[in-house]
Amino acid sequence: MAFKVNWPKFSEDFIAQASQQMTIALNKGQKPNNIVGDIVVDDLNMGTKPPDLEILEIGDLADDRFKGIFKMTYAGDAHVILNTKVQANPLNLPRHEYTVKHSPAILAANHPLVVPMRLRISNLKLRGIIVLVIDKHKGTTLVFKNDPLEKVDVNSTFDGVASVRRFLQSQIEGQLRQMFQEDLPMLIHKLSLVLIQQQQALSGTTQASITDPVSSRTRMRNASKTQNANPSPLSKNVESDPATRSDLPSASNGPSSHPIIALSSFRKAKSA
Repeated sequence: MAFKVNWPKFSEDFIAQASQQMTIALNKGQKPNNIVGDIVVDDLNMGTKPPDLEILEIGDLADDRFKGIFKMTYAGDAHVILNTKVQANPLNLPRHEYTVKHSPAILAANHPLVVPMRLRISNLKLRGIIVLVIDKHKGTTLVFKNDPLEKVDVNSTFDGVASVRRFLQSQIEGQLRQMFQEDLPMLIHKLSLVLIQQQQALSGTTQASITDPVSSRTRMRNASKTQNANPSPLSKNVESDPATRSDLPSASNGPSSHPIIALSSFRKAKSA
């Protein structure tokens, strides 16, 4: 049994979090002697093609939790670009100490030569068995039960040098195999916790923005009482200024001075 995976356009926040976690994972442990700087993820593109999943076993199925075993294959268009620094002078690499009698002195040949290097990892092909656990409150866990890496292309600044290209291909493949089986489960779990926290914060903000109708009516009554108790200066001036109020019609003041009402009174008197 298989099903279709929805592969969305990942947000910038997710890409930033994933790049940060991947940078930490790539710099953990001992790096090759040639690499003398940190490995930094410069660009992470999740591609447009999702992995294919085939259900092998369902262990737990509830409203807030799911656990299953899947056969996963991936041959998508995702890629990642890494930046680092390498030691380009082989004579300056760390080596075991040994004693050579009557060796000539090397002057400038063993000076360090550190150059920047840009790596592009693409055309990733994976095939393996995964255990997937999705918990609404505890996050997502994904574990490979075998080495899933079948193929990967590694391109770098030194593609013109065949020996360097083969060396980098071997080193990056080794790093990826270790990352998929040891670092990827923790990386996915941390990212899922970040997404859960963001959803909870968004849900709390939305809940707080919903107004209570009873409270709304109470605030309107209080505002009306405050306005009646403290009338505006303009209304006070209108009420207290006789010149201002002389234009208002009033039955107790005799004939009104309002032009329309006065004309009506004049016509009635003339007809009588």
